[in-house]
Amino acid sequence: MPSIVELAERVLAAFKHYECFIFESSELQSVRELIAKSELTGLVVVRRVDPRYEDIYIMAPWSLDFEKECLSKIQQLLADGRLSPDEYKRKRLSLLEQCVRSLEKERSRLIIERLEKYIKGIKGA
Repeated sequence: MPSIVELAERVLAAFKHYECFIFESSELQSVRELIAKSELTGLVVVRRVDPRYEDIYIMAPWSLDFEKECLSKIQQLLADGRLSPDEYKRKRLSLLEQCVRSLEKERSRLIIERLEKYIKGIKGA
């Protein structure tokens, strides 16, 4: 079983490259421990990759609230007149997707910062 620091380094590398971390159920408890210790609670979601595969999990940025936030921003553009009703109809889904993706990238950067801080704190101690 890898140490918590080794796990944190693997998660950090995965988030830097892929913005998520895929792991097996045997590591689930260690991953949950890492989330708590590195202050990632509320920033990530841990779930099965696919219901058909009970042993494969993913840790990804928590993004369920992003869609509402982005939709609100897009509707504000429409209300301010910076987006015409025609453009809104044509571009709404594209703008929504871009906005959500942007917020997910921001969340991933925050996750990376917290993991780096956690690893530095452990190794410096």
